[in-house]
Amino acid sequence: MYKNRNIAIVLLLVLCVSIVIPIPAYASPQADSSSSKGLLNTIFDVLSSIFHINLNQTNNSVKTIPTQTRSPGSKDVLGFYAEWYGDDTSSYNDLKKHIDSIGTIAPFWSTLHEDGSVTDRGGNNHSSVVNYAHNNKVTTLLMVNNAKQNDPNTGIHEVLGNPSIRKIAIDNLEAYIKKYGLDGINIDFEMVPANDRDNLTTFMRELSARLKPQGLLVTIDVLPKHNEDNDVAAAYDYAQLAQYSDKVILMTYDYHAGWNNAGSVADINSVEADLKYALTLIPKNKVYLGVASYGYDWTSQGAKSLEYGEIQKVINSYSPSVQWDETSKSPHFSYTSTDGVEHQVWYENSQGLQYKLNLVNNYDIAGIALWKLGDEDPLSWQVIKDNLKG
Repeated sequence: MYKNRNIAIVLLLVLCVSIVIPIPAYASPQADSSSSKGLLNTIFDVLSSIFHINLNQTNNSVKTIPTQTRSPGSKDVLGFYAEWYGDDTSSYNDLKKHIDSIGTIAPFWSTLHEDGSVTDRGGNNHSSVVNYAHNNKVTTLLMVNNAKQNDPNTGIHEVLGNPSIRKIAIDNLEAYIKKYGLDGINIDFEMVPANDRDNLTTFMRELSARLKPQGLLVTIDVLPKHNEDNDVAAAYDYAQLAQYSDKVILMTYDYHAGWNNAGSVADINSVEADLKYALTLIPKNKVYLGVASYGYDWTSQGAKSLEYGEIQKVINSYSPSVQWDETSKSPHFSYTSTDGVEHQVWYENSQGLQYKLNLVNNYDIAGIALWKLGDEDPLSWQVIKDNLKG
């Protein structure tokens, strides 16, 4: 009876369409009147409610995101991708080597300026990277940062706080995504003034409204915090940003860096505290745990960032006694360089990664986001395969 009723409704709707909307020999957007569009939308809404049809699936203007086949509840590995100079292929080589373990990449290819313009950071052929990723069903997101050389109170503030500049910025970002056939965007705005909290949310809402109807993903990187008293992270309204974002990456690293004393880059206790807080405001299926693949070398002059391979060269050159800090779950060592300067090095490796993956599994979040491909301990990939669920 229910089935017959549905058939009758469909036949009636088809009859209405044939009477009210004659089909022209050549269709064009200009041929549709506003009234016919309204009737068609109503009919489609009824059909959708009856048969649960997702009309976007048949709309050629909506992008289909390539995704690797995963079992329910499996975890994603997002790899940040960067090319620091013209022939820097470290991220590309790493992508190719571990393509079966990576579900998403976010190439750091663009910078947003205070006038809404977007500049390309250069690097290798973007199209070839996107094509390779798509051929292997790896989702590819444009990572864009804000120009750090500008005073944040005039730089990113000008973009976020000015509706006309926000529109220019979104126009330019959309054009960049379409130029290279990317699957969406990864917003990496840092040093955002606390008083731009609502403006950042507005930007993400407007960006989402522009991109998501086209089937494009909208993601954001946020600084970690375990309360709302952290001024550095105050601009990130977790709950609001989560409404407009498909993925929220917690940058759970740099707890010790160039601005403070030597110590663990990603102390497991701080990471867990910040993850727990984030999960009170962000759905767990959107949360990615940011994972560092580097370290810092501190001297009296400050700290220098070193990728894992560079740290191994230091170890090979000076043969320091590498220590394991059980509290933070981090390796570290000290050495004196040939010029007599005392150094302290703290870094991340595959052993420490194990504890981060335990958090991902125990809290059942979406996955990890590795900064960056090509910098990590090579043993990390086996640890990921052995321990990341799915």
